[in-house]
Amino acid sequence: MKKKILFVVTNHVKKGNTGEKTGFYLSEVTHPWDILVNAGYEVDFVSPKGGKAPVEGFNLSDSTNKKFWLDTEYRQKIENTMKPENINSEDYVAIHFAGGHGAMWDLPNNKQLTAIASKIYENNGIISAVSHGSAGLLNIKLTNDKFLVDGKKINAFTNEEETAVKLDKAAPFLLESKLIEKGAIFEKSGLWQTHVTVDERIITGQNPQSARAVGEALLEQLTASKTISKLTMYEVKENASEEFRKALKDYVTASLSAKENIMAEAFYEQEKPNILWLIERWNGKSQLENFNKNKQAKTLQSLAEKSLKTSPKIYFVKDLEPLTKEQWRKTSRKEDNQLVIMLFVDGKKGTEQHFKDTYHIAMPQFRSEPGVVTYQLSEIKGDETQFVTYEKFRSNDAFQYHLNFPPIKPVIEYLETSIKKPPFQNGLHNLIEFAPMTRE
Repeated sequence: MKKKILFVVTNHVKKGNTGEKTGFYLSEVTHPWDILVNAGYEVDFVSPKGGKAPVEGFNLSDSTNKKFWLDTEYRQKIENTMKPENINSEDYVAIHFAGGHGAMWDLPNNKQLTAIASKIYENNGIISAVSHGSAGLLNIKLTNDKFLVDGKKINAFTNEEETAVKLDKAAPFLLESKLIEKGAIFEKSGLWQTHVTVDERIITGQNPQSARAVGEALLEQLTASKTISKLTMYEVKENASEEFRKALKDYVTASLSAKENIMAEAFYEQEKPNILWLIERWNGKSQLENFNKNKQAKTLQSLAEKSLKTSPKIYFVKDLEPLTKEQWRKTSRKEDNQLVIMLFVDGKKGTEQHFKDTYHIAMPQFRSEPGVVTYQLSEIKGDETQFVTYEKFRSNDAFQYHLNFPPIKPVIEYLETSIKKPPFQNGLHNLIEFAPMTRE
């Protein structure tokens, strides 16, 4: 059964009192649609009233528009959109709000659509929108009674673009201004520039020019949501350390050559060299299982039976604001004196959302530090109060800069006041990489 994505389109047909017709903007449906169906997803359509959806921007010289319009199955779907009451939110892994000026009139206040979007999001689904489609996000509320966009980086058709098309007076409101009123951190580029913002499973594009990039970002997020992220700790007998490291290095090398692999690295602990860590991410559970049938994996498994003091300790984790394969494989430079840290955090029950919110604000700033190579926060599956950070720095100086970086203060405050067993430094692991040891 194919995984499904729900596209939301408008039924509204008039641009205020201008006499001009409107509807959903064709390319804001077709360009994301093309990306997603080519990746194997099925797309359904819903509108506030159901039935035939009016079209704006009808341009069949655009090859993607033409491909969609001549597709019998999808032409049938867009001319017979479903009603909100016929939608089961559990059927969908994502929901996409297409733009067109019509979206400003009938998407924001449709309580059924906002409820569907909220359920999809809180079921770990993804929400995307492009241009005026971001109007559909305005009144989505979560179970914590906060607006979805509150505190999130959001993108949409800008006030300047609305003025440029001379509809700033005809529109029921200025979308940029209204999103800011709801607490959004609004991002934008110049007129008609492609701009896509991704923040905590919310993807927004500025204008029709951003539609394909929104589809690409949505697919990337969907792929990341299927990722298997696994940390394995091995406590090796002293007389078996060299042999086991070689087997682990061979495993990592073979993993990195597999197209299904996202990242694989192996480390020993600086203070306890017989403690080894394998950190790996794969595109899916079956991909990892298939790889574990190969020679290097079987050698490692066999060696583990006789070389370890205790059984391997395995953590499956869920990456929060996940990195792409390209970002994971970013390496230090040859001249760097790399420093890698993992920090295990066991928060007090009831504080876990505060911890995630604190990191959500700080993470983009951490990742932009000049001395940071990789920075990831993950939730340990099976216990929502447990987290682990993975922090790769170019040098100890870069790490010291990070410790004095102002955005880290709220994180340190949490670690000093809201974990079960202080001090937080007890959860710190200094790691020395021995595989793959590649450098820029």
